[in-house]
Amino acid sequence: MERREIEQLVRTELVKNVLQTQKFIIAGNWKMNKSKHEVISFLDEVANHDFGEKNTIIIAPPDPYLYLFEDKLRYSKVLYGVQNLFPKESGAYTGELSYTTAKDFGAKYAILGHSERRDLFLECDMLISKKVRICVQNQITPILCIGENLILRQGESYKNHLMGQIKEGLERISGEELSKIIIAYEPIWAIGTGVTATPQQVEETHMFLREFLIQEYGSNLGSTIPLLYGGSVKPSNVKDLALAQSVSGFLIGGASLDASTFKEINNILNGN
Repeated sequence: MERREIEQLVRTELVKNVLQTQKFIIAGNWKMNKSKHEVISFLDEVANHDFGEKNTIIIAPPDPYLYLFEDKLRYSKVLYGVQNLFPKESGAYTGELSYTTAKDFGAKYAILGHSERRDLFLECDMLISKKVRICVQNQITPILCIGENLILRQGESYKNHLMGQIKEGLERISGEELSKIIIAYEPIWAIGTGVTATPQQVEETHMFLREFLIQEYGSNLGSTIPLLYGGSVKPSNVKDLALAQSVSGFLIGGASLDASTFKEINNILNGN
């Protein structure tokens, strides 16, 4: 056997070992997609599927379908959450979802500060920090989204931008509460564009974010906050992205809408 073949075999075994042992968070963000019939079909396919015990599986559907998730995933490993909520228990906030309603339907997670919320609905860091706070206070795990646009990326000021989003988003969180936070890095220029950050770019950014978290919040907490990557993640690239350092999992958009594709991603991240 030639040296190159031996090196390839060794690499294959190392990759397989990493994927079989490292725990990943796999979160699907459905955004404003799917009919009731499509949701039922999807849930029927995944409710009893064996995702394994290693990874954490989360789906955030449109709010009107939460009752279907509560019903069909009652005994499933698949967890679910909401794509946004308002930091009030109730009141005159037309069109908003309260954290109490989210909890009432069994939502365990909330995606907060997604770039589409920031850009289309002009959500600011102060409002997002209030949402993060209300989630932590009420046993809903916030997935705080951060990310830069192409102009910031090309101008090389994106690191300051990302640090600012984290510091302001977590302004109302301190101490052991930080252990209840998930951060999702999504380069805006790679969301829904078909353009994916290279594994090298992802690793470089995630390692920078990890170093910042440790510096800002201490080694014990900063080293354990999960860092998800999002941005055109699909079966063809998820393995290489998963091997990047400091990647704890993925926030997946379009590829989470198809049950077979979603299951395939989990299979890959199980080392199968």
